[in-house]
Amino acid sequence: MRSLKLFLILQFIILTSFNFGQENNSKPFYLDFTREAVLIGSGTAAAVTALVILGNVQTITLEEINSLNPADVNGFDRGAIGPYKEDYAGDILLYSAYLLPLTFLANEEMNKDFLDLAVMYGEVLLIQGSINGIVKGTAQRIRPYVYDANSPISEKTTDKARRSFFSGHTSITAAITFFTAKVFTEYIEDNTARILIWSGTVLYPALVALLRVNTHWHFPTDVMAGYVFGALVGYFIPELHKNKGSDNISFNTSYIPGRPLLSIQIKF
Repeated sequence: MRSLKLFLILQFIILTSFNFGQENNSKPFYLDFTREAVLIGSGTAAAVTALVILGNVQTITLEEINSLNPADVNGFDRGAIGPYKEDYAGDILLYSAYLLPLTFLANEEMNKDFLDLAVMYGEVLLIQGSINGIVKGTAQRIRPYVYDANSPISEKTTDKARRSFFSGHTSITAAITFFTAKVFTEYIEDNTARILIWSGTVLYPALVALLRVNTHWHFPTDVMAGYVFGALVGYFIPELHKNKGSDNISFNTSYIPGRPLLSIQIKF
């Protein structure tokens, strides 16, 4: 739930933004008060729900641990079972990812729109974190290292041992990198730069996913689901805010003998 804590800091920016409802055709993105209220309101409700659900997750008892059988895990995921390891590299990549949107400041146009972009970033963190928390608290999937006899019992009996599905590290890094890449794509026109950005975007959370599986914190299906969900959130939040110009609604007339027609086209 680290992303929810970061959102509380960004909330001040959201409340003090001067661009709500002011669509500017020269900008790739714009904020709308109603849309932001819906996203932030629903995200906040989901965050509260997640905190309640996670707060009610019970630690695994010794009886449950002794009854676990690796053979009960599906064959695709079973290979991830192994002894507990600290994932220092995965943690470093996760915390580094939070800083990626600061690269917007290096671009003059993005620097001018930084408050709007910060609002969008806050929404990405809020929605990703709250949904991930709800799923983790509902699924309560046991982590791979809990199945291993050599893992310390102190790690097996913490509440985080039931939070395997889906991977938060993978989901957060995918959401942030895809968000960052999507924003950059709307401001820069250099195709070579775009290819490099998107290549890094795809590989970054994939590396995190690999680390999470290799350190036995997650099953492959955990990181796959986290990657897909995070990428969707990171991509579609800015897509939802794209400035499509003043021709969002267009009227067209046509005539069939005896039947004049008026058509309305709305772009989303």
